[in-house]
Amino acid sequence: MIKFSALGLLTVLGTTSVHAQLSFTNSTNLMSNTTTSGGCMGVVDMNGDGLDDIAKLNNSRQFMVDYQNADGTFTLVDYGNIAGQGQWGWAIADMDNNGHKDVVSGGSYDGTHYLRITSAGNATLQDLNGPDIFTQAMSIGDVDNNGRLDVFACHDDGPPSLWFTNASGVPVNNNAYINWATDPTSDMSGNYGSCFTDFDNDGDLDLYIAHCRQGVNSPDDPRRWNRLFVNDGNNNFTDQAEAYGIQIRNQTWTADFGDIDNDGDLDMVATNHDATIQLFENDGTGNYTDITAGCGMEVNGFFLQSKFVDFDN
Repeated sequence: MIKFSALGLLTVLGTTSVHAQLSFTNSTNLMSNTTTSGGCMGVVDMNGDGLDDIAKLNNSRQFMVDYQNADGTFTLVDYGNIAGQGQWGWAIADMDNNGHKDVVSGGSYDGTHYLRITSAGNATLQDLNGPDIFTQAMSIGDVDNNGRLDVFACHDDGPPSLWFTNASGVPVNNNAYINWATDPTSDMSGNYGSCFTDFDNDGDLDLYIAHCRQGVNSPDDPRRWNRLFVNDGNNNFTDQAEAYGIQIRNQTWTADFGDIDNDGDLDMVATNHDATIQLFENDGTGNYTDITAGCGMEVNGFFLQSKFVDFDN
């Protein structure tokens, strides 16, 4: 997890910062400007040339990349549709370690799709095995610490899903790896946002899931409880969100981790639909305190995404 020297929180339909207003220059003319989408976009080095490229889903289903050239211009590559309907969640990483980023995505009960890119403009598309889910956010990380990246997908209507990448570079479903059961018992639904992070600085990967369940109004319903699956160092995961102070019981859509105070540990932000943005400070041992009051981020809104980034260096 990257640590940042300053906090800038970028959210859809809302923006706030602890620093003075920044100015941005509209440079859309550098891109192909041929896509429309209500989903997220990605800025990522797709081909390992050291330049940031722009990845997008046109109409939330057609994968296109503006590959950046050395002179700062962009070349559009169209990989075609990765699904027959709009995708609610997607993530990008080099799943097969060939130097080119790949794409995983999912929508509303349309399967989980894997676009495996071998070079710019060349790729194969396949559906991954596993249950059919209503995909929300997706995250990629090395869950079992074997050197290969794995895939996590939030499921709106039931427990989330995990895929472990095999030696051939193909993610294979194994939902039994983590026990998703709640106490009290529930259908384990309401999984909306996710991120892999080492919140306790112990060198292994942990998993945080933001929870929101439409129509569930009681904060005592576990389908609304954010969850922190802590890795014990042997790749065994247990939900300890309450113990560490970040079992938020609002209708949370997103969360992200970053070092807001340059003390070497990861703090957390959460965006809610029934409460303000919340900011939590890490005490250095992985225990969190809600420091939202007076921090300047007490903002209400219909936030769809959040990200820590150092805009002003």
